[in-house]
Amino acid sequence: MSFRQALTVAQLTAVIRGVIALSPDLEDVLVEGEISNLSMPASGHLYFTLKDANASLSCVVWRSQRAEIPFRPENGMTVIVHGRIEVYDAQGRYQLYADRLEPSGVGALALAVEQRRRALAAEGLFDEARKRALPLLPRRVVVVTSRSGAALRDVLTVVGRRAPGVDLVLSPATVQGEGAVETLILALERAQSVSGAEVVLLVRGGGSLEDLMPFNDERLARAIRAGRLPVVSGVGHETDTTIADLAADRRAATPSAAAELAVPDARRLGAELGARRARLGAAARQELSVKRSALERQRLRLDGASPLRRLPSHRQELDLRAERLRAGLLASLTAKRRHLDAATARLRLASPGQRVALERQRLGGQRRRLARVVGEALVQRRQEVRARRDQLEALSPLRVLERGYSITMEAASGAVLTDPARVRSGQRLRTRLAQGLVISTVESTGSTDQDERMYDTGHDTRERG
Repeated sequence: MSFRQALTVAQLTAVIRGVIALSPDLEDVLVEGEISNLSMPASGHLYFTLKDANASLSCVVWRSQRAEIPFRPENGMTVIVHGRIEVYDAQGRYQLYADRLEPSGVGALALAVEQRRRALAAEGLFDEARKRALPLLPRRVVVVTSRSGAALRDVLTVVGRRAPGVDLVLSPATVQGEGAVETLILALERAQSVSGAEVVLLVRGGGSLEDLMPFNDERLARAIRAGRLPVVSGVGHETDTTIADLAADRRAATPSAAAELAVPDARRLGAELGARRARLGAAARQELSVKRSALERQRLRLDGASPLRRLPSHRQELDLRAERLRAGLLASLTAKRRHLDAATARLRLASPGQRVALERQRLGGQRRRLARVVGEALVQRRQEVRARRDQLEALSPLRVLERGYSITMEAASGAVLTDPARVRSGQRLRTRLAQGLVISTVESTGSTDQDERMYDTGHDTRERG
């Protein structure tokens, strides 16, 4: 192909795009290479470079196709990419528009499960410290599985053989296909509310990786850890290990093995209990024999050191010490008596009888002088009291009352009245006389001049009459 005139960049790019579009081999391409320069912007699209030792190829996965990829692409991962080759006009380069990615050498589902397992393990969901202990011999076990699956029959057979008295409760669920995860989670939630339940069995038979994918779901793993009851898982065959197995408190290779883990063999427990009882009885008897021998040895040693054997010698020693004590007391008493006799003789020589008589005479003279002085002082004080009493009686207001005067007070407060201005009409008064009290009510008040005029007018009238 040749051109007689110069082309624009856009025209040349369009020609190249047309040539590529006419090639059917570039519409359906499978390319294997290593992912690098991975970019996952907020738009949801996926951009990366696919490279090998000699070349590189730009790749794009639109958001609608990205949702179909079951695993998470990572830098350094070798993948097989399916898509079509087109030209990107803005940068003048061709690139692969991918619609499917497969990990090279391993299936997409297996890779997705492994990535999910690593993420949950890093979160600590599988830590042994978070595992719950299984009961020794549960009375009620809840089985989460398909109602029609072989796993349920295996569990019934094992439990019926090992511990017929254990109560089994089925919490049915769909164990594969679309919607299985939701039914499994719902069945686990129902199991938590079963009265008297002590452990949960999460089981199903074998199958392909696609069949077991519900047990690799993150939501089911979190539901297992969220419940209060310990969970024993038995999913698939011995070689199958699911995320649910890792999240469970105990994992068994098969449903039958899970039932054996959850429910111990009652007959074997009975035999072991009998053996332990026999060993305990023998040990107790042996210990009792040893203790009895030790007790006998202790008794013999105590008999040898018994106070009854030493009592006669102690009694003799006590008699000797009592005799020595008696002799010592007699000697001390004799010495004290001699000392008392000597002191008595000295007291007789210095008898205070003479001094007592003289002191008694001196004391009698002082008593008489004291009586005379007290009598004179008493007469003087009585005369002073009598004079003070006469003075008080002369000044007493009661003497004034005897001469016809009185004291008027407010009846309520008892205050003495000296001014008629303090009295109002109708007020009650109390008047003290020489021989008692008079209670009165005020009709009117006036000044001293008015009272004198009234007195004079009345006097004149009596004289004229």
